[in-house]
Amino acid sequence: MDTIELTLTIPPVEHAPFLAELEEPATGFVQNDTELRAYVPAERWAAVDQKQLKARLAADGHPDALSIRPLESKNWNAVWEDTLSPVRAGPFLVCPTSVAPPSARDDATVLRIDPEMSFGTGHHATTRLALRLLAKALAPGDRVLDVGTGTGVLAIAACRIGADAARGVDTNPDAVRNARENVRRNEETDCVTVQEGSVDVASDTQYDLVAANITRRVLLELMPALVARLAPGASLLLSGLLRPQRDDIRDAVASHGLALDAEAAEEGWWAGRFARSPSP
Repeated sequence: MDTIELTLTIPPVEHAPFLAELEEPATGFVQNDTELRAYVPAERWAAVDQKQLKARLAADGHPDALSIRPLESKNWNAVWEDTLSPVRAGPFLVCPTSVAPPSARDDATVLRIDPEMSFGTGHHATTRLALRLLAKALAPGDRVLDVGTGTGVLAIAACRIGADAARGVDTNPDAVRNARENVRRNEETDCVTVQEGSVDVASDTQYDLVAANITRRVLLELMPALVARLAPGASLLLSGLLRPQRDDIRDAVASHGLALDAEAAEEGWWAGRFARSPSP
């Protein structure tokens, strides 16, 4: 048993408090119009308070809304296959290789992404938010670092709209393999490099845009290293955050001399782009 899947059969408007409660133990979420699914590694299962979850659901009028099942491993490609329609995120259309992009797509930049064991399909709000902010921040010729690259979608997207080079790093070897496959699918091997490890493996270079779509806890741990990778005039893009975490993250980034430059929110999630505060 590698992973526990929790399914909460509740409408999207009620997801936020449960996302907040499960954010630390869970490694990922899948949301739709009828349910919220959270995936918790077996070694973190003790941190989940099932009684509290059930009590909160009952108090909200959903006494039988929680179901739990063990999974040997979660094949995210199977989740992707459940929702085959391409997903629009800013100027991008994220599309699996098993589906033909629609003929009328308003000149969107198509990203061919098959997730396998990683998040980053575009069906999750955190990825869509990051893609939208990335598109508005990127300038032709920029160098991009994508920390926790997952499927490689942000690094690939950056190169598709003009980045000179993008490096994706991830501590999960399966994600690294998957990201490299997606890089090849999108014919961006000359622009995107994917490495196993965290931000420390990119310590030899500074970047014009550093992006991280992870979790609040990991972002706070990595904050000094993320900021250290910023070139003069660079932007820091953070996603994977819940709306109530906005001020906490903004204050943490401000302590490193960066100010909130742009932000976006969707389905209870929040993302922000930060830049150096102007000198007095």
